[in-house]
Amino acid sequence: MKHFSLLLLLVITFNTFGQFTDNALIPVERHSLNSSVLQEKRSFQVYLPPSYFYSDQGNFPVIYLMDGDYNFYHDSGLVEFLSSVADKIPEMIVVAISDKGSVKYREYCRPNAEGSEGGSANKFMSFLEQELKPLVNKKYRTSSYDILVGHSMGGLFVVNHYLEKQTAFDSFIAIDPSLWWNDYILNKTADTVFKNQKELSTNLFLSLANTKGMGVRGFVGVLDKYFPYDTNWSFTYYKDENHGSVHMIALKDALIQLFKDWEVSREKFYSFSSAKDLINHFKKLNTDFGTKFSLPAYNFGNMMNYYYRKNLKEDIAILESEIKIYFPNSLDIFYCILGGYQLEDKKYNEAEVTFKKSLESHPNSFRVYAGLSKIYIARKKIKEAEQASRQAILLAKKVKARQWQLNELESNLDLILKLSKK
Repeated sequence: MKHFSLLLLLVITFNTFGQFTDNALIPVERHSLNSSVLQEKRSFQVYLPPSYFYSDQGNFPVIYLMDGDYNFYHDSGLVEFLSSVADKIPEMIVVAISDKGSVKYREYCRPNAEGSEGGSANKFMSFLEQELKPLVNKKYRTSSYDILVGHSMGGLFVVNHYLEKQTAFDSFIAIDPSLWWNDYILNKTADTVFKNQKELSTNLFLSLANTKGMGVRGFVGVLDKYFPYDTNWSFTYYKDENHGSVHMIALKDALIQLFKDWEVSREKFYSFSSAKDLINHFKKLNTDFGTKFSLPAYNFGNMMNYYYRKNLKEDIAILESEIKIYFPNSLDIFYCILGGYQLEDKKYNEAEVTFKKSLESHPNSFRVYAGLSKIYIARKKIKEAEQASRQAILLAKKVKARQWQLNELESNLDLILKLSKK
């Protein structure tokens, strides 16, 4: 974490402070709060996905990440890649909890027990549930869906939290957890807890690297004993990964498995009788995850291409009306994709109408002004093209667009400036 520039100082409630930083990859916020539960100041970092800044509508699931300062950058980068590039999972907020050094971190990860092996995990659970989560929910547009992720000792904490209170999070991801702790006592605890349950109420994803003696297989044996057919738990063994390398691949696989219905395959898409079925598919995901998702832009663009090229105007009209109601955060994407296809077909008047429709609900859409600049170029209105292009860059910076997007916009402006000299 170096070469950060301080852009904004935030003052938020509950005796907290925060700062916005930009590492030229993704914008990051860092905050602290004075914890009454822990009797100390605690810090955390927050990753916000791209569409978070594009409008004030829609909300997002939250990943709470143990050992946050260590895992934050590769995990938030993975989440952005899987959601905003690969369209394998929806966009999410990542909250990475700082550890305050390995000694205190291990204390808070170890379950409460008598003797020297005992830790203060219950106290840290209370901090998460009573202080951190309410603060995050108040400050950000979060949905009701929360995921807890931990690796090694953090994985031990995740498994213990799952045993203590399964409903505290909707999904628990324990990566190569240190279940060897205290002579594998959590495996014995699990046997006691699970024998009184008829089913698992939330998701548990367990993974194991080629690490010996972790105790994970014993825990899996208990799960398999009581819930052999329950789909709310899964276990993956990565024989070619070590304790360190397993983290990202295990997290990737768990998230993709959790959101397995997010990506609409070609076969699935062709099985839909109309665009109404497509919208119903994502509406169901909204309901299942208690979230007002944004539609997956790349995948949705491919599907829009089908409707446009087939001249299925009725389906396009269905998409427009349904997105307005159920996915308002994606209305800008819809209009910009449609306007882009019209622009490509040199239907400049139609494209201009479509782009300007988006401004009614998304006045800060840099995509719209980028599209308008290209229409003006085609019409040889170079001055208007330059104005629209500069506005696109200004708005892109305002909504914290990623650097590669700014590169595209600036390249477009360079082209316009060259044309203005001819």
